[in-house]
This record gives sequence, C-alpha cells and structure tokens, in this order.
Amino acid sequence: MYTYLIIDDEELIRKGTIKKLSAMEDQVTCIGEAENGQDGIEKIKELHPDIVVLDMQMPIMDGTRLLPYLAENYPNLPLIVISGYRDFDYIKQAISAQAIDYVLKPFGKEAIQKCMSDALKRLEDQNAIRTQLSNSEEEKEAAYYEYDLQILRSLILGYHTDTTSISSQKLNFINQLHDFILITFYFTEVPQEQAIQEWVTDHGFGDLALYLGNPSDKRMGFLLLFIPEDSILPNRQLTQQVIEAFIPWAEDCKTPVLAGVSRTHNNLEQLNTAFQETAAALNHQKLSDQPSNYYYYQESNPRSITWDKQDEFLFRIESGMTSAVEEMTNELFCYYRTIPDFTLSDAKYHCYLLSDQCRLILNYYMNQTNDKPGSNSMQNVVNRIFHVDDLKKYYLQFFLNLASLLQSQSVYAGDDVIENIKVYMERNYQKDITQEYISYLFYINRSYLSTLFKAKTGEKFVDYLNSIRIEKAKELLAGSQRKMYQVARAVGYDNVKYFFRVFKKKTGITPEQYRLQAEKNQEKA
Repeated sequence: MYTYLIIDDEELIRKGTIKKLSAMEDQVTCIGEAENGQDGIEKIKELHPDIVVLDMQMPIMDGTRLLPYLAENYPNLPLIVISGYRDFDYIKQAISAQAIDYVLKPFGKEAIQKCMSDALKRLEDQNAIRTQLSNSEEEKEAAYYEYDLQILRSLILGYHTDTTSISSQKLNFINQLHDFILITFYFTEVPQEQAIQEWVTDHGFGDLALYLGNPSDKRMGFLLLFIPEDSILPNRQLTQQVIEAFIPWAEDCKTPVLAGVSRTHNNLEQLNTAFQETAAALNHQKLSDQPSNYYYYQESNPRSITWDKQDEFLFRIESGMTSAVEEMTNELFCYYRTIPDFTLSDAKYHCYLLSDQCRLILNYYMNQTNDKPGSNSMQNVVNRIFHVDDLKKYYLQFFLNLASLLQSQSVYAGDDVIENIKVYMERNYQKDITQEYISYLFYINRSYLSTLFKAKTGEKFVDYLNSIRIEKAKELLAGSQRKMYQVARAVGYDNVKYFFRVFKKKTGITPEQYRLQAEKNQEKA
C-alpha cells in the first residue's frame, strides 16, 4: 500500500482531490494534508509519503519555490502538480520537461486518477530495480548497470545523487580512466538510443565512450568520451574524429544532429559543469551563417539588441491581436538571422527580455505583485532548447497564449478607436508618439484620424498629447529633484528648449517657476 500527501491552501480542493482518489484506496491512501509549501516540507519529513500532490499557487511558499527544493532533496519522490489556467501551457511544458506529472484545474476524477496511476507505476518500476539487486548475479549486474546509468544522468543534469562511484562491471572501465569530455547531442527527431550505443561499439569506441539518452527530452542525448592516459591523439582531435564519424551516420538515420562539446574534466562530480559548457557551446551557434554541426565551449555573454518594432509587438499582444502577433514573431526571428554574428544565446536573451515585458503587462491585468523577473519554469524549458526553430515555436506559443488571454480584458478591447488611442497616449506618453505612428498602430487613415480626433476631443492630436505630458511633468517637478532635461525626457521630450516652450504655453510659467511654487506650497502645508 502506497501513501500520498496533498499540499494545497484550499481545503475544498484538498478534500475534493482525496474524494476523487478514493476509488484507488486499495492501492494508495492519503497520509496527510498541508496548507502551503513550508508546512508540506515538515509533513514530508514527518510522514515520509510515497507521492506528493501539490498546488502551484499557495501562500508562504508556493509551487515555484517548493518544486526546486523537492527536486534537490527528494529527487526520486513522484510529484503530481496541480496548476490553474493562469499558469499557461508553458508551465505544463516545464513540468513535463522535468518528468513530473501534472493536472490542470478544474480537473475530473479521471485526470487525477491517471496521474496517480502513472506515479504508482513509477514507484513500481523503482521497486522492481531494488528487487533485482537481490536476485542472481546476472540480474544484479543488469540492475547495477541501470543504476549507474541513472547516476550518470543525474550527475549530468545536476540532480542530487548519494554517490558518484560506479558499481557495474560493464562500466568499471570508467573507474580506471581519468579525463573525460562530454558531448551533448540535440537531434531534430527522436533517435533510437540502442542504435546509437551499437554505433559506439561498432566503431571501436565501446571501451572509451558511453551514450546516455535524456528521459525528460527524447531529442537530447549525451556521449561521455573518456580519454586514456596513453592517448596518442590530442583531446580535441579525438573528439572531432568521433563527432565527424557520428554526424553523417545520424543524418543517414534521418535524425540530423547538433553537437556541443565541453572542456576536458577529470572528476565525475564535474559532469553538470561539463553539461553547462556543452549548452553554452550549442547556444553559441550563429543564426546568420551557414550552420555548423558541432560547437566547442567558449565563454561569451549574450548581447542586447534594439528591435524597432518592440513597442508595436507588445501593443499587439496586449490588444489580443493573435494574427498580428504570429506574423510579427515570425518577422522577429527572420530579423535575428540578418544580424551579423547573432547567436542562439543572443536570441534567447532578447526573447527573455520580451517575455519579461509581457509579464509586466500580465501583472497589470491580473493584479499580481510578483516582481521576480521571468519564470523559472519557463527558463528551465528554454535552457534546454538548442535549435532556433524550436525556440521560435516555443515563444510563438507563449506570445499567442498571452494575446488570447488578454483579448477580452485588454484596455483596447472597446469599439471606440479614439478612446483606445487616448488610453494608449495616457500609458505611453513618454515614448516617441506621432500621428503617423498612431494611425499605423490603430489601422486608421492619418487624415481621418486628425479629423475624428478633433471632433471627439475638441483638441488637436498634438495638443492633447502635450497636455498629458505637461501634467506628468508637473508631477515630476513637484515630487522629485530631477534635473530639467531628465524631466523633459521622462515625459517624451528630447529637446529641452521645446519642452520649456510647450510648458510655458500650457501653464503660463516656466518649469523652474512651477517647481518653486510647488515647494512653497508644500512648505505652507
């Protein structure tokens, strides 16, 4: 009989989940309940459940903080994560990438029971391995071999392991070798892991190399290349020889591949460092050049770029214009390819900054107060993407999800185009706003916009914009000690003299005089 702990701040959800799982009480029963992640950790230490069911949204410690703790301290504990619609599909992808079961609210008993069945099967598989260790010598060796593979995978991916020693006879050669190089393969299609290991053996690398598939991403795999002390070939030459033999074979198998190569290491505890180096190598692929098939590690930092359509792109997302968002996302990735020496790492960084701007938009509508930039779950997924087409596919889905969510809630959802334009001006007065740009943004003829705006507001477009900017300037003058050129730029004027002229025209006094008046009024108050 197995047990599970449920962690959720809503009692009704906890009780409802327990009831939906009651049909499986002959296999698994609830051993306890917790209201938040912190309470859940204490219950796990006390009750030692076999499975944990947890919500993402909780007070004190939510799922985004609890999951990394459990992954580090209880790496073999099966988890079933409950997430709401507002967590988006990328949360589900992130959970899936970490091999954790999930269920989306609201869920029926069939969904939660299926997740529980999968978790029970995982436990049964783990128990089967433990059982094999007590059987015959041949079965023990097979179990030790599988256990060693699990250790090596965990070391590569940075998961917690209790040991780094190799126990199986088949992999005992690893204990006799010192230096190693890690090669991370990223395939366009899912390869046959057994076929790759057979290729390693057939090409005479069986005593020097070991291939490991990545169970959480079937298109990624790792080749551990161990360097003998008496090797005649330099390390890089040996690595290149292996890769240049493997790549044509992979293409013949209809699984084209990219390869990232680490530096040389001499301790299995450095496997995750080696993996990070291979990731950095793959991220260094240039998008504008004829792509290579393999890349060596080199230190570099992502660079920032300016995309002149960023403001428009964010506006289209906030307005829920899914077709325009799709078109502009495709245009953005085409733009990446035109930039000399622009790398996959640069593209990831720019998309990260865009997604962070999207988070600010989302916070405005959802009344969220989380100031943490980006999403850890989202970044975990992006960190394991090593092809620009996959990156585009992932972010396109993210941007489309966000646009769809905001479609009905957007401040620009109204039918009155002039009111929508006024809202845009109120929220973006500090930017370079022109009548031409606004007519383009809102799909309206420039001349017609000028006439309609005057008819609706009683003011010319530029006068209305200046009124907004001067009111914002008054707030800054009265509430801060910013210099005049800083105030001017903060409200959308690059030319300080022009700012002075407009300010005096609107108020009858200069900005300095207004600040002095405001200071005197504050002293009297």
